[in-house]
Amino acid sequence: MISKTLLFVALLAIGKRVYSQAKYTPVSSADFLTFHETVSGAERMYKHDSLLQAYAKYDIAFNNYQGAINPTHYFKAAMCAQRIKEEYKALGWLEKAITNGYDIDTTKEVIVFNNQNTKKEYRANKGQWEKAKEAGRNYEWEGQLYATVDASKKYNTGTYKAATDYCVACLKNPKCNKTLPEYTSKYRLVKEKMKVDSITAAALLANIQKYGFPNMKVVDKGACDIARNILLNYDYDKRNERLNDMLSKALMNGEISPSFYAQVVDRRNLFNGAPPEFYEPVLGYEKLTPKEFAPANLRRKSIGLYPIMVPKPTELKGLNLSDPNVINKYYGSLYDY
Repeated sequence: MISKTLLFVALLAIGKRVYSQAKYTPVSSADFLTFHETVSGAERMYKHDSLLQAYAKYDIAFNNYQGAINPTHYFKAAMCAQRIKEEYKALGWLEKAITNGYDIDTTKEVIVFNNQNTKKEYRANKGQWEKAKEAGRNYEWEGQLYATVDASKKYNTGTYKAATDYCVACLKNPKCNKTLPEYTSKYRLVKEKMKVDSITAAALLANIQKYGFPNMKVVDKGACDIARNILLNYDYDKRNERLNDMLSKALMNGEISPSFYAQVVDRRNLFNGAPPEFYEPVLGYEKLTPKEFAPANLRRKSIGLYPIMVPKPTELKGLNLSDPNVINKYYGSLYDY
C-alpha cells in the first residue's frame, strides 16, 4: 500500500513538474499600492503625451502619499507641468527632484521657464539645490561602480551577450530544445558569465552593507543603473533568497521600482525553469491571452506594479520590432529605476 502511494506521488510530481519559485514579498501598505497605481497612470499618460491628465494624476499621487518618492517621478512631473505652463508647480517639483538626487542633463536645454518670476526664482535657487544634492554623494563608491563596467565589458558584449540573449529567448519558449548542441554550447558561456557576475555582486553587497542601498542621493543615476544591473544578473541567488529582504526594503524606500523588483524575480524563475510570476518584461510572452495574464496581474498588483499592457497588432504594423526604441515604446517599463 505504501509503495503504491509513493509511486502515485512520484508520477504526479513528474506529470506536473515541481518548480522552485523565486521568493518575493507582497506589499502590505495600502498607501504604497495606491501611490503606484496613481503615479504609474501618470507615467503612462505622460509617455503618450496626455499631459493634462498626467499632470492631474502626478499631483494627486504626490499630495496623498507620505512615503519616499523616487526623484525621477518628480522630474517627469516637472517636465509635464512645464509643458502645460503650470510653471510654479513645475518649479516646486523640480526642487524636490534635484534635492533628492536627480541630475539635470546640462547638454540639453530641458528646463525652460517662460514666466519671468519662475525663471528668476529657478536661477536664484538652482545652485543651492545642487549643493544640497551633492552634500550626500559618495563619489568614491560612484567611481567604483563605473569601474565595474570596464572590468566586465568582455561579458556584456559580443559573444557572451549573444549567448545570453539566445538562452533567455530559448528559456521563454517551451518549444525550444534545450538539449541541442547550439543551446548547450551557449549556456556554457552563460554559466561562465554567471560566475563573474557573482563576484561583482559580492563586492556590491559588501558596499551596500557599509553605505546603504545605491540610490540617487548617494550616487548618480548612471551608477544606480549599474548597481541594479549587477543585482539583476546575480543569478547564483537562484531563488532570490539572499537579495529579497534587501530589495523589498529598497522597494518601499523608493530606491527600486515595482517593475525592477518583478524583473529580478522573473529572471530567477526563468533560469530555474519555473514559470514567471509577473511577466516582467512581457516581451516574449505577448502572445498569451488576457485570461492567462489574469493571475499574474493580481500578483503584480500586490507589489504595486501596473497591469500588463500588450500592444495591439495594428499598433505594431509596419514597425521594426528589432529597433530598441520601438521595443521600449511598446514593451518597455513605465519606470526607469
